[in-house]
This record gives sequence, structure tokens and C-alpha cells, in this order.
Amino acid sequence: MTEQQHDILNRYEESLRKSLTERLSQAKWLDGRFLEVEELNEKWRTSAPSYMVDAVPEVTKYPLVAIAWAMYEGMGAAVLWDKEWSRYQDVEDFHKMFTEPRGFDCMDEYITEILLCHPLGSAEAEKVEDMVRSTAEAAQLLIRKEGIEAQSVMAFHIFARTTKVMFEAGVSVQLRRMGYNYVKVNADIVN
Repeated sequence: MTEQQHDILNRYEESLRKSLTERLSQAKWLDGRFLEVEELNEKWRTSAPSYMVDAVPEVTKYPLVAIAWAMYEGMGAAVLWDKEWSRYQDVEDFHKMFTEPRGFDCMDEYITEILLCHPLGSAEAEKVEDMVRSTAEAAQLLIRKEGIEAQSVMAFHIFARTTKVMFEAGVSVQLRRMGYNYVKVNADIVN
């Protein structure tokens, strides 16, 4: 990959993160920023290859699913981090763990019902589904604006960056739903 392509990808990722932050904040899902947990970002890095194996074949027929399911994975990962991290911190591939019970196609339902504890069809489950769908639609629109040739190497990298940001958005939204937020602290350091 050339330095120019790398710069394009970095600008795209930054633009996507900013756009989704604004969108999710306007809808009151976030408070102006992503909440970052390095442990969960590392879980994405180790799980992304198996996510891509399942998601890339879906891009042609079900592009929103291929994009959106990464956000569900972020939400599920945030729940595990909050509740039982000592039990799950050594799991190398969260994607496989999330897909084993019901498969990739129904991973959203598994995470919604089992990890988020929202009965399928409930008002809260539908609210989450609408938020994830609209976020994926916004991401898909930004992908299209890039004008990258379909099925090219660059298209793959744009998709990979998109799913990474969607995962981070899912983590952020779920952490905020569970009451986490950044608080500015002034600390006087005395020597």
C-alpha cells in the first residue's frame, strides 16, 4: 500500500468517526465523543480477521448487515468488559464466540437478547436495531462518497476501517448506556 493510500484511509477513518460521533450524539446515544477501552480495541484487532471472513461475502447482497454487525459486536464486547472481564479477557476471538450460538446471520439477535437483555421484538430491542441500522446507513453513505472501485484492494481496506469504527461506536454506545462517561478531573500533584 502506498503512503498516499494510507493517508486516504486515515482521513476516511477520521471522517467516519467524526460523522458517527456527531450523528450518535445528536440522537443522544453518545455525548460528543467515543469512549475508548484499549482492551476492547485489542479484541477487535484479534477478532477482525474472522469477522471479515463472515462479513465480506455479505457485502454484495447485504451491505448494511456486513457493516452493522460490527457495531453489535462492539456492544456485546462492552457488556462482557463491564460484567465479567476476568472471565472473557483471554478469549482470543470474540467474533467466533458471538457467532457460535446462532451463526453470523443471527448474531444481532443473540447479542440483543442474551447480552443486552432485550427480548426480541421489545421496544428497547427495536430502538437499538433502529440506531444500529441508521448508523450503518450513514457509514455506507460515506463509503460511497469515497468513490472507490468496488471489489478492489482499496475497497476492502475502506470496508475494514468502517467495521473497526463501527465496533468502536458499538462499544461507546453501550458503555454510555451502562452509565460510563468521561469526567474531567483536576488533580493537584504534590511532590
